[in-house]
Amino acid sequence: MKHSTPVSTGRLSRQRGVTLIEALVALMVMSFGMVALVGLLANLRRGGDVAKQRSEAMRIAQADLASLRAFAALTRPNGSTTPDYDTDLAVRDLAWNPVVANSNTTFTVTRRVTPVINGGAEPQARTVAVTVNWLDRAGEQGELTLSSVISRTDPAFSGAAAITPPVIGLRTTSGRNPAIPAGAADLPNQRSVYRPSPSTTTVLVFNRLTGVITSICTVPVDTPVSSLTAADVAGCTSTTAYFLSGTIRFSNTNPANPKAPEALALPLVSATVDLTESKFSIKRGGRDELAPNRGYTGTPQCFSDAPTGIDANRSFINYGCIIYPNTQTTPNWWGQVLLTGLSLGTQSGQSRVCRYSADYNGNGYTLLANAPSGFAYLPNGGGRAIYFRIDNEEHPETYFGVTYSLARQNFLVVRGDVPCPTAPAPNPAAGVFVDYSTIQIQP
Repeated sequence: MKHSTPVSTGRLSRQRGVTLIEALVALMVMSFGMVALVGLLANLRRGGDVAKQRSEAMRIAQADLASLRAFAALTRPNGSTTPDYDTDLAVRDLAWNPVVANSNTTFTVTRRVTPVINGGAEPQARTVAVTVNWLDRAGEQGELTLSSVISRTDPAFSGAAAITPPVIGLRTTSGRNPAIPAGAADLPNQRSVYRPSPSTTTVLVFNRLTGVITSICTVPVDTPVSSLTAADVAGCTSTTAYFLSGTIRFSNTNPANPKAPEALALPLVSATVDLTESKFSIKRGGRDELAPNRGYTGTPQCFSDAPTGIDANRSFINYGCIIYPNTQTTPNWWGQVLLTGLSLGTQSGQSRVCRYSADYNGNGYTLLANAPSGFAYLPNGGGRAIYFRIDNEEHPETYFGVTYSLARQNFLVVRGDVPCPTAPAPNPAAGVFVDYSTIQIQP
């Protein structure tokens, strides 16, 4: 007879209980994971919204700035809806809500237009700041701002630079530095040759890219520079010099006419360079002192094509000067360019010399002798260094630290009893494209 062993119901119950607990723990762990996943998805969704909203805000701001730059006139005629500068960029604050398709928020655009110089006269440019605000899904504020300066330049000049740049580092279409006169002839190896006066045997060899004189030759007057070859200038005297050139014009009217001088050229007029030593400073032992090697390597030479007598066909004179710089780290020169061959004075039978000079590039100065920053120098040769800023291209009264060749340093000679004439600033809307202002330099 077989006997069965009784099964412990308590043990089975405990086993079933443990299995249930494990299931509950697993469910709880999974629930925590699902909660974290839901939170992650919410953050991802919000992050996607924020990225989309920021991209949309950037597009709105860029589009508004682009629309302001697209003006077709400076001042539109009455009754016209043509976009113009003076109306669309009036100094004011504007705010609006643009309509954006498929967006889950509302954007607010604020445009602020201010003068470049607050409190000053009406500038030739205005500062524009476009700010876009919005609320994201979490109710947090989003903001994006784009700023720009928009020049009041006639759209007719959209293909040209708004500001006349300096000659340094620029090239003409022929690949020649603008400081090299147009009458020069080109040679191989990036060189150009030029005779500074029809009556001189001196011929200059330029580096065509930098405009620096690299050698000086002696060539018979009756040999045109266009016929010279590389072999003809191979034995010339090597040097490092800068060339300064310009035109001298004459006016006998009262007031003088700087835009279209009408008088004939006076005979035997030329230029001279009055050099002064470099005043660049350096620090040594905690003190400011003049930088070494201030002396110059040669005496300036000036040339002109002035007639020997009154010529009914000559109303201007071209001049050019060779200037040998000092041997400082960057060779440079300081000084004045003056005219010779004139009877200077304040009587009607004498002459007054004016230099064409103005703030052509619109940066607010031709020379700042005591600037907050710039080039350190000692104007009196000692003491504490101060700073200067200068645009030597704009024909200052005294040149400071010139490190390259200069062109268009022009003069106007007027009667001694007539002041040097001024002229209005450029205003394309009024048909004024060049500032013909002059400033007295002699006597």
